[in-house]
Amino acid sequence: MATNNAVSTEVIKSALVVEEVKVSNFQKAGTKTAVLKQTIETISKYPTKSVSSDKQDNIFSMQDFGFEEQKFTSVRTNVAFLDVPENSTIESVEVQLRKFPNACLYRIISNEPILTDKQKYSISAGLKTMDDYANSQVIRFGEGSPDAGELILDSNGKVQYRAVYFSATEKEDMDLRTHDEVNYMSKEIELEFNESILTRSM
Repeated sequence: MATNNAVSTEVIKSALVVEEVKVSNFQKAGTKTAVLKQTIETISKYPTKSVSSDKQDNIFSMQDFGFEEQKFTSVRTNVAFLDVPENSTIESVEVQLRKFPNACLYRIISNEPILTDKQKYSISAGLKTMDDYANSQVIRFGEGSPDAGELILDSNGKVQYRAVYFSATEKEDMDLRTHDEVNYMSKEIELEFNESILTRSM
C-alpha cells in the first residue's frame, strides 16, 4: 500500500485469465494468439478532515483522531495479446501460465505512441507508419460513457496513448506523460482534437 500524506492507495490485481485462443489477422505461421485479461482494482482512501499539511506534520495519525475516511474504488481490465504455438488451447496456455506465478499485464501511458522494437522496424521498413500506431493506441472514452468514442485528454489537455504488455515477472505500470509541449498526433487525431477544442469554446 502506498501512502501520500493522508491519502492511501491500494492496488489489487486479479489472476491472469486466458479469455480465448484464436487466429487473428496477419497471424504468424505456426502460431495462434492468446487473449489475456487481468482486472486491476484501485482503492483510494481520503480523510474527511486534515490535521497536517505540506508544511507541517502531526505526531498523531488519522486513526488516533477517529476521523472517517472516504473510499473511492476504480476497476479496469488490462488486455494483452500473446503469440502461442499453433496447437495451443485455452487449457494448455493456462497450464503454461501457472509456471509463472508472478506474471502480469502492465500498462504504459504516454503522450506519444508506444512502440516495441518490432513496431519500430515495421515503420523503418515502410510496412506501417507512426500514424497507424497512434490511431490504434489513442485513449478514448469507452462504451457506456456519455462521451463514448471521444478523445480522453490528460490533465495538461494533451492527447494520450495506451499500450498493455505481458510480463513473465511482476512489473509496475509506467506513466511516461510529460508536462512539456511534446504531444504526437496523427492527421486524423489532430483534426478531431482541433474540432473538440472548437466545440468546447463555442
